[in-house]
Amino acid sequence: MAGGPRGGVEGNRNSARILVLGGGISGLLAAWHLRRRGCEVEVWEASHAAGGWAQTLPWPGPAGEPGFLERGPQGLLVGRDGALDRLLHDLDLELRPPQPKGPRWLGRGGRREPSPATLTGLLRAPGLGPGGKLRMLAEPFIPAGTATDESLHAFFARRLGEGFARELLPALVAGVLAAPPERIGLEALPRLQRLEARGGLLLGGLRAGPERTRLPVGGTGALARDLTERLGCVHTHRPAQALEPLTQGRWRVHGAGLSCEAEAVVLALPAQAASSLLAPVASAASRILADVPQLELRVWHSRHAMVPGWERGLGLLIHPPEGRGLLGAVSLAADDPRGVPGLLQLRTYLGGAYPVAPALHTWAGVFAELRHWLPELPEAVQVREEVCPGAFPLLEPGHGTQVARVLAGLPQGLVWLGAARFGPGIPDLAEGIAAWAESASGALPAVTRA
Repeated sequence: MAGGPRGGVEGNRNSARILVLGGGISGLLAAWHLRRRGCEVEVWEASHAAGGWAQTLPWPGPAGEPGFLERGPQGLLVGRDGALDRLLHDLDLELRPPQPKGPRWLGRGGRREPSPATLTGLLRAPGLGPGGKLRMLAEPFIPAGTATDESLHAFFARRLGEGFARELLPALVAGVLAAPPERIGLEALPRLQRLEARGGLLLGGLRAGPERTRLPVGGTGALARDLTERLGCVHTHRPAQALEPLTQGRWRVHGAGLSCEAEAVVLALPAQAASSLLAPVASAASRILADVPQLELRVWHSRHAMVPGWERGLGLLIHPPEGRGLLGAVSLAADDPRGVPGLLQLRTYLGGAYPVAPALHTWAGVFAELRHWLPELPEAVQVREEVCPGAFPLLEPGHGTQVARVLAGLPQGLVWLGAARFGPGIPDLAEGIAAWAESASGALPAVTRA
């Protein structure tokens, strides 16, 4: 069960064969796979709750009605027989049935247009002439690339044409990874590499099968809660403060009044936190991780009177820099159990790698910008701001080479996992950590550099 002392445990009273540092989704997934392979595992989480950003938090309605918000993703993108799909099946996590979606828009050129989320939408997308649309239709005939340090802009320009990469991609990428596509390496979206290996975006997608956003009953945070309960070895309020190498590749981890010996230590931590722990024992790897940019998002949650036609929810992506730092907004459906009946619950996100205009530092400024794109939106009856420092890493072109250097520089018995290695999305983490656990299984419990 989650829990644990705030400090004061003396000596080496705790002993785990493998100690996982970090109880976010990465750490929980690593512990899950290790336990399934027969390892004795313990997880230390510094904060009061496991799950990292993937937590569903209470947010009562204006009259105290039950309601919730998501710190992280609104739902889970699940594909057929992917690692996340298998995990949800193994956990027997109850999912809400797929729901139809309401309007989806792209804000560009000062007005909103239907979002190019489908092939039909792409062919109707603003800013693309007949030549650009024909170029997109040629995508299945484009050969796979060979560059190892390709940016997302270069990848989509090669597969779908420069017109798509220039006119449509920036808004789509900003709405997912909060940075310009020129600054993001292909490693940030490993699924694209898998699709290209299977024939391209269109053919690869058809062969992989459809992906749908699914919501666990109880919210996205139910995934972390269920993993925590099933593991039974997650201890909160346990920050790791130092790593001490012992003989034969073993390690001692020191916390606040607590130490623990382990045959292997898994650092399932943000790059900056992993860098601090590694500095005395793996200086080269530490310096590389310290240089990984961490993006900060500002998120406004708001509730409004329901707008006719938006009962199935809405989605808005804004072509940067037109939103002046406002990247997009998404709402819950009217029957979503996380919301308050009769109210539209909206989530608006700003920042990342984009500067935010001073006028958008308050809700009044954010609401004025929203009304430019969503003039039907009524005044809010309830608002709440969440600042998310280091919400996810910015994986720049060539990041894969840096990851290889980090892994090569780790001493025996230390493992580094997480969003900066496998990509920030939960499906990518699930795929990456499952593959890591499979490849490391022959070396367990001495799980070193898989």
